[in-house]
Amino acid sequence: MATQAANRRSQRERSEESDNRLLAAAAAIIATEGYAAATMERVGERAGFSRGLASRKYGSKDGLIEAVIHRVSRHVHHQIDLAVAGEDSPLCQLLATVDRFADLVVTDTSVRAYFVLFSAMIANALQTREAFQQVQEEYALRLYGMIAAGQARGEIASALDPAITAYVVGCLQAGLAVEAAMGGEIDTGAVRAHLRAMLGPALKGSPQAGG
Repeated sequence: MATQAANRRSQRERSEESDNRLLAAAAAIIATEGYAAATMERVGERAGFSRGLASRKYGSKDGLIEAVIHRVSRHVHHQIDLAVAGEDSPLCQLLATVDRFADLVVTDTSVRAYFVLFSAMIANALQTREAFQQVQEEYALRLYGMIAAGQARGEIASALDPAITAYVVGCLQAGLAVEAAMGGEIDTGAVRAHLRAMLGPALKGSPQAGG
C-alpha cells in the first residue's frame, strides 16, 4: 500500500511538474513573440516534452491559454498575499498591492504574457474571454474588499463608491500593464513612487494628506 501511495504521489508530482513547465513555456513564448507564436507543438518542445503533450493535456490552444490565464491569476494573488503579509491597515494593503502589481507587470514574464493575451483577446475576439472575465472579477473583488475595509476603518474616504474605486484602480493597473507589454522603457521605481503619491491622498479624500 505504501508503494502504491508513493507511486500515486509521484504521478501527481510529475503531472504538476509537466503542467508548470508547459505553462511557463507558453507564457515565455507569448510574452516575447505574441499569441500566434504559442502553438501547441512549440510549447511542448520549449518545455522539453514531446510535440503532442500540450495537446493531450489541454485539448486545444484555447484550453492551453485558459490554463495560462488561471495560472497567472493564482501567481498574482500569491504575490499580493506576500506583499500584504503582516500589514494591518487596509489602505496600506491596497497601496502595497498596487506597488507589487506595478513591479510584476515589468519584471514578471507570466504577467506580461497575460496582458499580451488580454490585448489579443480584445483585438481578435478570442474564445478565452470568459476566463479573462472570471479572473478580472476575482481581482476586482479583492480590491473592493480592501477599499471597503479601509472605509470601515476611516482610512479611505466614505464618499468613494468602493466598486467604482476598485474599477478605476484596476483600469489604472491594466493600462500600466498593457504599456509594459508593448515593451517600452519604464522606470519602475519612479512609477511605483508616483502611484503611491497620487493614490494615497486621493483615497483618503484629502489632497494635502501624505501617501
